[in-house]
Amino acid sequence: MWKLCVVLWSALLLAEATLVQVPITKVKETKSKANEIRKLKAKYGGTPKAEIRDLVVEKLFNYVDDSYYGKITIGTPGQEFLVLFDTGSSNLWVPVAPCSADNAACENHNTYDPSASSTHVKKGESFSIQYGSGSLSGYLVEDTVDVEGLKIKKQVFAAATNEPGETFVYAPFDGIMGMGFKSIAVDDVTPPWYNMISQHLISEKVFSFYLARRGTSDEGGVMVVGGNDDRYYEGDFHYVPVSEQGYWQFEMAEAHVNGVRICDRCQAIADTGTSLIAVPTDKYEEIQKEIGATFSYDTYEYMLDCSKIDDLPVVTFRLGDGTFTLEGRDYVIKSDDNQCSSAFEDGGTDFWILGDVFIGKYYTTFDAEHNRVGFALAK
Repeated sequence: MWKLCVVLWSALLLAEATLVQVPITKVKETKSKANEIRKLKAKYGGTPKAEIRDLVVEKLFNYVDDSYYGKITIGTPGQEFLVLFDTGSSNLWVPVAPCSADNAACENHNTYDPSASSTHVKKGESFSIQYGSGSLSGYLVEDTVDVEGLKIKKQVFAAATNEPGETFVYAPFDGIMGMGFKSIAVDDVTPPWYNMISQHLISEKVFSFYLARRGTSDEGGVMVVGGNDDRYYEGDFHYVPVSEQGYWQFEMAEAHVNGVRICDRCQAIADTGTSLIAVPTDKYEEIQKEIGATFSYDTYEYMLDCSKIDDLPVVTFRLGDGTFTLEGRDYVIKSDDNQCSSAFEDGGTDFWILGDVFIGKYYTTFDAEHNRVGFALAK
């Protein structure tokens, strides 16, 4: 499973807000929990005059509740890519042509052709992101990047020439657009949402996500750039201040299940690029025990009884002044062969990662203006 991420600033007067959505196509395949675990280990082990837009809504594609991704174009004329909008990283990268003979991931996806873009600028510096199974490598280039009509000029990004292992071979998206802070960007490259702000393309330094769950791939949700869209949430936001600018990191005051406290003032991040909820290693077995999951040596996963989903205990999180709950139907992953597994996984970290399982239930806003993350009940 994968992980999925856009932000804004500057306030100028503007006409009307514009909402943009990208349709989602249903992909009928069985999602792989093992692939999500590999990604967790890899990741946390690594022209015309611009006009300000109040709100831009990027409709997302949904890969079996596993990855949420949308369309961008790069270059002039635009070359189309599907990218995972990932709040847990800060670089934009896509595969580049020509593909090398041993790069299967490149062969299976759209590739960037620098020679076909009149706005391409060669940078030349080598680029590498370390993963658990090797490194994604290539070189840096500069070009115009268009996110639903927001034309980001002179955006530096990575043209990937080597994508080792199987992590990206079967991914339904071509590349990743990181939505984290610049402090974790490889080679100190400025993330696209920073340039949206500095180029006065958006009026608020805010972006947010609505991730549809159990819908068709054409109803995958939206990424909203420039604010929040109340069509997708209800009630008030509950905010937590960012405790460290890198990932969107904050303090989770408490988490408990069955009266057992499994978090007491612990650190957490909200990560659209992680499908599950990743638990600190020292809490992993404890939470499985409390929700009644048992380890299966057949699947090497913690399994749950599908017939008892409605009777599973509620897991409660306290974030800021808000209380957020996940019921059994929220944290059980049901496979095509009617087996049920726990959505809580060992993140191999000492902090919690609230991924799509959590963000799918709670519309999440990333507010760089006030250095905070907010959550409201998704409609």
